[in-house]
Amino acid sequence: MVIKLILGSENPLIMDIKDETPMLVILRDLFYSGDWRNMKKDFEEHKELYEDINKLEQLEERIAALNEIVYEPIVWSEVVEFLDRYGITPEKIMHGTADGLYELAIEYADKNQTEVAKDILKFAMKLDKNYAPAYEFYGSLLLEENDVEGAIKYLNRSIELDPWLVQSYSMIGEAYYNIGDYEKAIEYWEKEIKLSPTNTFTYFMLADAYSKMGKIDKAIEVLERFRETYENNIIALYELAELYKRIGNEEKAKEYESLIMEIDPRSDPNGIEIWAKVHLKKGNYDKVIQVIENVVKTSPEARHLNLVLAVAYAKTNRYEQARKIIEDLKEDDFWYLYGKREFFDELLTQPEKELCGIK
Repeated sequence: MVIKLILGSENPLIMDIKDETPMLVILRDLFYSGDWRNMKKDFEEHKELYEDINKLEQLEERIAALNEIVYEPIVWSEVVEFLDRYGITPEKIMHGTADGLYELAIEYADKNQTEVAKDILKFAMKLDKNYAPAYEFYGSLLLEENDVEGAIKYLNRSIELDPWLVQSYSMIGEAYYNIGDYEKAIEYWEKEIKLSPTNTFTYFMLADAYSKMGKIDKAIEVLERFRETYENNIIALYELAELYKRIGNEEKAKEYESLIMEIDPRSDPNGIEIWAKVHLKKGNYDKVIQVIENVVKTSPEARHLNLVLAVAYAKTNRYEQARKIIEDLKEDDFWYLYGKREFFDELLTQPEKELCGIK
């Protein structure tokens, strides 16, 4: 379909609006950040397209800006088909950038269209061989597919290009950890927290890697370093208590457990379950009930803490309430309940579990 557009009576702008006209606006936004001038530099050898680009630029000047309303959504297969038709390869896009492609790849990945996202990123890496975010993203997608070797290759390339891509160090560490190469995982995670000391989760993974290598002192050192910034982090205190037990330092372990018991768990929501677990082991059931009931009531997202309540209720002979929680979880989130078997095994006797309806 062709629509002939005529603007003005003196020196009129005459333009044929064709089915593929919106594609030129897509390419401008995707490769040139909305800049017609740079786009025209790459389309000089395509006379017809060059003229259409000129007219679209004039159209914007005379009427209104052309934006995503003209073309959404961007369908990558249609973009590729258009480029192929005119023999436009990534290497011929000399004045474009990969930023728009990166954003488009994210959109496709978010819709679980991973293969399309990867194709877009491959194009981006051909367009700009030094565009580090594309290598990082591509590596992350390979890691999700369990292609560890490929993931490490692309992620390493990303930090060769940009040594400040903190997330790449994190993912390389994860890749090596997943194949049991803890020494390599440690190497990259140490680099990560050197660049970004506030990446909380990495300290725990680093400590775990040292622990798996039998280097308990190093694991303790990492978490003690973490506590220099986050002194009252409940999870760190708990992990340290367990590590000190492993090296036979019961005095230090008890010191850290005492610190956990003194903390107001509402100041560290991520550690509430551990705080409750320590108190349950010490027999402080009423205190756990008082705190957790209030948290669950005021924070709907904390429903998982009902399991803690079930244990505390059982320990105070309130089996009916405990059983009600277990039954609700069986209906709503059976696999979460199933995954907490060790939690119940550690804190409840077999008769108590049976009275709660836990098999």
